Amino acid sequence: MLISRSTAILILVSSLGACSESSTQRPAATSAKALPDTAAVRKAAREYRVHYNAPVSLDSTDFYYQPISVVPLDQTVRSRILSSSSYGSEYDETSSNIEGTCYNVLFFQKSTLQEHALLSHGRFVISEIDTYIKPDARWPYLFYTIIKADTNADGSQNEEDASALFTSDRSGQQLHQLTPDGTHLENRLILPKTNVLLVEVKPDVNQDREFTHADGTYWLRFDLRNLANPPQRQPAASLTKQLQQQMLDRQSRLAQ
Repeated sequence: MLISRSTAILILVSSLGACSESSTQRPAATSAKALPDTAAVRKAAREYRVHYNAPVSLDSTDFYYQPISVVPLDQTVRSRILSSSSYGSEYDETSSNIEGTCYNVLFFQKSTLQEHALLSHGRFVISEIDTYIKPDARWPYLFYTIIKADTNADGSQNEEDASALFTSDRSGQQLHQLTPDGTHLENRLILPKTNVLLVEVKPDVNQDREFTHADGTYWLRFDLRNLANPPQRQPAASLTKQLQQQMLDRQSRLAQ
């Protein structure tokens, strides 16, 4: 059954908790209350509504999904337009718009019409859904970019906060976090004709709650044959140290 208006409003204004659906990593810090007060719920009901975006069919699988968003009732307030796309793939790409702030995704089975939600709560923001269209149903994954909390404490969850790469199967089950908390998802690609997934993340090195050019990035290598295995950071620690020393030697000579 689809989410009721009252339930969706309560989800919307619930605390910005940072727990993962299936990750054992430490949650990101948040100062939000555990539950909203009654006045906040009434205020949210006056100002926002649930928006059901256009359903998207998952190529040759038995499932389709529907992004669920919150949008303002006051049309003078511009709602965010987020994307649902495929990128970094050797196959054709498609994209569609998600209006508002997406906080959950419904999955429907075409043959049985059974339905379920991707998330059991509405505390996260799903900023991108990547379906990686493949020529048949054997491709098992969906990927999501998810903002779990207001990590810079500016009052909203957006692209300036930490973001993580999640994956599920193509029925929207077995949701799993791939990249660590406290980092910003920068890029990812699948090497053609391999089982190698490469993901670039940016840590908050100076711990100023911002992700800037000064923080730098690093890459993680995943084995698509088993995404439950922990990733390997590349390059390895010993080579990273060697490259750092080479950089310092090079720049020090140029400064002379």
